[in-house]
Amino acid sequence: GVTAKPSFKFFDWCAVLICTLLAGGGVFWSAAEPLMHFISPPPLFKGVVAMTPSAVDPALAVSFLHWGFLAWALVATTTTITFSMLERRGEPLRPRSLLVPILPRAWVDGPIGDLADGLSVVAAIAGTVGPLGFLSLQLSDAAGKLPWLTNSAGLQSLVVVALTAVFATSTESGIQKGIKWLSELNVWLTIALAIGLLILGPGGVWLIQHFLSGLLTNLANLPQMAMLPRNADTGPWLDWWTIFYWGWFLGYAPLMGLFTAGVSRGRSIRELVLAVAILCPLVTNLWFTLVGGKGMYLALNGSDDIIALADKGINAAASTLLTILSQLPLSGLLIPIGLLLVVLFMCTSADSMSYAAAMVVSGRNEPPPALRLFWALMIGS
Repeated sequence: GVTAKPSFKFFDWCAVLICTLLAGGGVFWSAAEPLMHFISPPPLFKGVVAMTPSAVDPALAVSFLHWGFLAWALVATTTTITFSMLERRGEPLRPRSLLVPILPRAWVDGPIGDLADGLSVVAAIAGTVGPLGFLSLQLSDAAGKLPWLTNSAGLQSLVVVALTAVFATSTESGIQKGIKWLSELNVWLTIALAIGLLILGPGGVWLIQHFLSGLLTNLANLPQMAMLPRNADTGPWLDWWTIFYWGWFLGYAPLMGLFTAGVSRGRSIRELVLAVAILCPLVTNLWFTLVGGKGMYLALNGSDDIIALADKGINAAASTLLTILSQLPLSGLLIPIGLLLVVLFMCTSADSMSYAAAMVVSGRNEPPPALRLFWALMIGS
C-alpha cells in the first residue's frame, strides 16, 4: 500500500537514488577496476590469460559482482524497503528502527538505540570522508598538470574548500532544490559522457556485445564469485577487493537506506524493487562497461598509457578515466565533462549523507537547515 503521493517524478527519483548510492566510488572505480582485473585476472578465473580478449568478460563480471545486483541489495534494497515498511507502521526514520523487529522496545528506545544511531552516522560519514579526501588529492594532481598551477598542500586544501562549499549549499537548500538539481545535472552529464564513449571512436558495438556477455558471465558465476572460499591463494585478493567492498557498503547501508526511504515516500514496494534492485544495478553495470570497457578496448588496441596507469591502481583511479577520455575524438569536451562528473558525484553523495546525518540526530524527516549545514561542514573539515 502507498500512503502519500510521491514527491519526485520517476526520473528525478532515480537520479537521486543513483547519485546517492553509486556516489564517488562508482566514478573512480568504473575506469580503474575492470582494467585492474583485465591486467591480473581474479582467482576464480585463474586459467584466463591476462590482457587478451578472453580476459574482458571475467574482468567485467567481477566488477559487476562488486557494484551490481549484490552491492545494491546490500547498500540499498534491503535497508530501503525495511525502512519504508517500518515507516508505514509509524516508526521514525532512524537506524535504531531496524532493531525494532528483533529487540525489546525498551532496548531500542534506550542506550542500544542511541549506539545504533551514533555508529551508523560515524560509519557513513567516515565512508564519505575517505573518498572525498582521496578525490581532492586526485583533483589537485590533475590541476597541477596545468602550466600555471602546481600540486601542493595549499591547492589540495583549496579543492576541499571548494567541494565543501558546493555540497554544503546543496544540503542547505534541501532535497527538493539543491540535492535534486545537482543529481539531475549529474545524470544528464553521465548520459552525455556515456553516449560519447559509445559513439566516439571505434568499439561501440564491441562495448554493447561485452555488456551482454559480461552480464551472462556474471550471472553464470555469481554463486562461485560471491562465495569464493578464503584460503592462502584467494585471501589477499578477497581482502583487497570483495571483503573490503562489502564492509564499506555495510557501513553505508543504514544511512543510505534511511535517506533513500525518505526520498521514496509514496512509492510502492514494487516500484522500489524495480528501481533499486533491477534498474539501478543494470545502469551501474552499463556505466562500468562503457568506461572500463572502453579502457580495455584501447588497451587491446595498443594503448600502453592506460595499462601503465591501471597498474598504479587506486592512486590513479581518476587519472585512468581522464586518460581514456583523452584518447577519444572531442577529448577537449569530454575531459571537462569527466572532471565535472567526478566532482558532482562526490558532492551528491556528501550532500545526501549530511542530510541523512541531520535526520538521525534531529529525529525529524525534515531536519533544520543549521543542523544540515553543521554536518556538511563536519564532513568537509
